Amino acid sequence: MSSVVLRHTLRQVRRTLGVLSLGVGAFFYLVLLASSSFTSEAPNLPFFQSPPKAMTAFLGGSADFFHADGWLSAGMTHPVILSLLTSAALLVAAGSVATEVERGTIDLVLVRPVGRVPFLLAKALASIVAVSAAEAGGLAGVLVARQTISGVRDLSIGSVLRAFAGSWLLFVGVAMVGVLVSARSSLRGRAIGVTVGIVVAWFFMNFIALLIDGISGLRFASPFHYFRPIDLVAGTLPGSDLLVLATIPLVALLWAVAEFTHRDLTR
Repeated sequence: MSSVVLRHTLRQVRRTLGVLSLGVGAFFYLVLLASSSFTSEAPNLPFFQSPPKAMTAFLGGSADFFHADGWLSAGMTHPVILSLLTSAALLVAAGSVATEVERGTIDLVLVRPVGRVPFLLAKALASIVAVSAAEAGGLAGVLVARQTISGVRDLSIGSVLRAFAGSWLLFVGVAMVGVLVSARSSLRGRAIGVTVGIVVAWFFMNFIALLIDGISGLRFASPFHYFRPIDLVAGTLPGSDLLVLATIPLVALLWAVAEFTHRDLTR
């Protein structure tokens, strides 16, 4: 791995990454702040006692509006959080190779004593650092909420850490898929579009499978099925599901290295 490429890449994205991290933390705080009033009012509202199936499917298969745990889980599957974390995952990953090819600078980079594999591994590590920073921002927001909002103080540190560990695995997977797509692309915009399309397809696949019983088996093809925050918080998520989440980035990175190593960079 090239430490020079890693440092240069992180310097380029540090401001954007800082904004994304603050955004993730602020949104989690707002979700948990809202939960403090809903947890007292929800038992009196039929809608919250028995939410429609579409809502539970949208939230990953379950919805609990009576406890802070449920609100944390809902926040982790909220479109705003998914968008922010996807942005962090693709901040470096999607342009890792495609940007240099598009600019025509990839040959200049690689003629230096870097090499294709060290270059790609540095970009992959920078992508993981970006995801970690965004997740750390979200974790900080939840921990601040836990200390300052009365209804959230019953959240255990262990359950919060488990939930964010699962989210980290999911979005590291997204980042490595972004690296793979970029390693096969010559345009940054195309790499971003394809990767975002894959993430949206994963989410839609899980949602529609939870909504329609006849195609429920389709959910196993989506990484979002293996990321169930409510089970992570409760500590009941099977280890095999975490293994699937951990396998996705590993396979994607190995595939990306194989593709980039043998790729003709003139096309």
